[in-house]
Amino acid sequence: MILLTSPESSENRIEITVYGDLDAVRGVELRHVLDTLTAATVELDLARVAFIDCAGARTLLRADEHMRGSGSEMIILRPSGPVLRLLRLLGFDRYLLIGHPGDAVGASRTPPGH
Repeated sequence: MILLTSPESSENRIEITVYGDLDAVRGVELRHVLDTLTAATVELDLARVAFIDCAGARTLLRADEHMRGSGSEMIILRPSGPVLRLLRLLGFDRYLLIGHPGDAVGASRTPPGH
């Protein structure tokens, strides 16, 4: 399940919470949601993701590239252990902003292969 919430304190920030698995199926769903957003900052809460595969990780990288291309920013918040482990193994943690609310860290912001 993917849940969108928009904090009352900011019209330019949306938080998306992903529940369950982040795989090829849920990745398509997440991509569709992200493609419709116009917020300046999208916070993607992955604390409740129990499983992620390479397709899910690629979805995060592509979503980040799409958001940056449209002038927005995506921050991965509270990644679960499996999410953080796979992002580190793939080296995606060097390209994605990963952190806690108001505490983004990481990311050289240079896409792989560039």
